[in-house]
Amino acid sequence: MFKSREFFVRLKGDYALFTNPSTKGGGEKSSYSVPTKQALQGIIDSLYHKPTFRNVVTEVKVMNQIQTEVIGTRALLGSGKVNTADLNYVSYLTDVEYLVRFYITWNEARPDLINDRNQKKHEAIMERSIKKGGRRDIFLGTRECVATGEYLTQEEYEQAESYYNGKVLSMGIMFQEFEYPIENNQPLTSYFADIVMKNGVIRFKKKEDCEIVNTLSNYNFKSQTEVKSVDKELEEYEQMEPR
Repeated sequence: MFKSREFFVRLKGDYALFTNPSTKGGGEKSSYSVPTKQALQGIIDSLYHKPTFRNVVTEVKVMNQIQTEVIGTRALLGSGKVNTADLNYVSYLTDVEYLVRFYITWNEARPDLINDRNQKKHEAIMERSIKKGGRRDIFLGTRECVATGEYLTQEEYEQAESYYNGKVLSMGIMFQEFEYPIENNQPLTSYFADIVMKNGVIRFKKKEDCEIVNTLSNYNFKSQTEVKSVDKELEEYEQMEPR
């Protein structure tokens, strides 16, 4: 299986909310103590992603002490002309910084894009996208938790010391990721894993090694038919850069 060189990015924000599914029902949401793989996957995809390939997050390093802050939020109830308001309390993570390690692999479900599989050009675009702060805004779990992204070298990643250096912490069973179907009317699958943080680093398990697998309802989607070629993508980047 194809695997690109590894990339490293620093994510920083004042707040983060990686919602624990068990707290969603009542409206007063509470965050997991650490980011889920699925949340990080979405963030990395916002940096640069195409149907040609998949971004694969392998680990995250939690740099700062885990702290929370409970904030009251105003929620509208009812519909139509008559609405009432209620106060919900949301538990956010505060002053967060995460270092993420990931790589690119080809999307084997899209053989029609095989001519777009140019490793060097995709890697070049990914590096430039990270250095520009990403192609889309970065959110840490939810839209109100805005963050910044910063390019890191492998040396900078490995030398960065976490607040939890020298410690081993068990986070218990957490939601890890979804597996989206590649054809309509196939089920959406969710994976839960026993998460352990060593020296501030969480190495995510492979799907087959997760402790809990849930099969959800069938999933329908529209396939993207027209995709801009990697040659055109790189050409546009080069035109935007100062001479």
